[in-house]
Amino acid sequence: MTHDNTDGNVSVAFWHRNLLIVGATFSVLLIAMGGVLCVTQSIRNCPDWPGCFGTFIPPSQPGPILEYTHRALAAISGLLILAAAITGLVRSPRIPSITIPPLLSVVLVVEVSYFGAQVVLHGLAPGWAAVDVGSALLVVALMVSAAVTACSIRAHPGKAVRLSFRSLLSRLVLAATVIVYGILVSGILVAGKSSITACLGWPIYSLRLIQSDGHTVANTLRWIFSFIGTILLITVVVVAWRNKREQPALFKHAAWLGVVALLEALVQVLLLGFGQHVSLLIVYTVTAALFWALLVALLVRAGLEEAST
Repeated sequence: MTHDNTDGNVSVAFWHRNLLIVGATFSVLLIAMGGVLCVTQSIRNCPDWPGCFGTFIPPSQPGPILEYTHRALAAISGLLILAAAITGLVRSPRIPSITIPPLLSVVLVVEVSYFGAQVVLHGLAPGWAAVDVGSALLVVALMVSAAVTACSIRAHPGKAVRLSFRSLLSRLVLAATVIVYGILVSGILVAGKSSITACLGWPIYSLRLIQSDGHTVANTLRWIFSFIGTILLITVVVVAWRNKREQPALFKHAAWLGVVALLEALVQVLLLGFGQHVSLLIVYTVTAALFWALLVALLVRAGLEEAST
């Protein structure tokens, strides 16, 4: 049971924490699957919604199965987030850091579901598609934030938990998170027709994609900010490494973030060298979804770590 102690500290039930973790996990799977639909060009393989070709059982073809899997993940994620929101209101009303994020996520999930139906039935203009992706990324950020905070409360019973971004590391991660969010969302706005730039991932600097996407000011700014984001992420890992004795958990988390970033960079090199094979594209976009979740988790952990010291 979640409760306030006499000194103002709180605790979170084991099952409540796990509910938040599962909800966050499914939200990550959802945006990863959205990226898979994009790179495999399977977004509109079911011409109707919520069914597929008039039934609730998709044809046994890869495209419709992928799209229907995405819809199933959306339904499961929505139910888990709703359950987390209700649980927060009932069991943890005095812990806004794990109660408010699921409530906001419920609103965003409804919005994302509406956009998902519009994509299938009518299509979406790039601006609205960017809002759709941005909202989905915010759902992940909110749910990961709530899950990480709940884990911190469980790991440090009796301690007040709050976010604070005064240290160099926490500010660097915050800046990197804002820039990465802008990069992931803006890909839709600068992508040419049928370009994978519209799919979730870091910019790929291939001549063919550059020619396809066009030499717009927005695209140039996206390249510049991707360079700045890369420098920030390298700096985050270096700073975490220098502080590994004082904050070993943060260093391990930053190291994993660096590994995933290197994996995505390696996949991009393979894409440039061997062409846009579907298997590589899937790894590329799934890695981007995992990277976003790890970055948000590091942001929250850095803020919580600082607040608890």
